[in-house]
Amino acid sequence: MREKPKYLPPTLREKHRYIAFQLIGERPFRKDEVKKAIWEASLSTLGVLGSAKAKPWFIRFDEKSQTGIVRVDRKHVEELRFALTLVTEINGSKAIFRTLGVSGTIKRLKRKFLAEFGWR
Repeated sequence: MREKPKYLPPTLREKHRYIAFQLIGERPFRKDEVKKAIWEASLSTLGVLGSAKAKPWFIRFDEKSQTGIVRVDRKHVEELRFALTLVTEINGSKAIFRTLGVSGTIKRLKRKFLAEFGWR
C-alpha cells in the first residue's frame, strides 16, 4: 500500500502577502522587463540576504493595463513596497511603480484593487 505524502499543517507554512501595483511610464512595458526590474530593485535595496528573506515572487502582469501582482513574505511587505518606489527607470525609459494595495489572497486582491483595471 502506498503512503500519502505528508504536508505541513497551515500553522507551520510560511505566510505570504500579495501586492497589487500599477506601472506608470513613458511607454508600455513587457512582462519580462517588469519582472527583471522588480528583482533588481529588491536586490539593490534589500541586498542578497534581505531579498532571500523577503522572497519576492512575480505572479502576473497585464501588459494592456500595466498592472500586476507580486508575492512577498508577510514580514517584509513594507520593505518590498519601499524597494519598488525607488525604481525610476526600466531599460532607459522613465517609470514608477504605484502600489494599489496589499492582501492575503489573490482573489481578494483582484476584487478589491484590480477590478477597475478589468481583472477577473
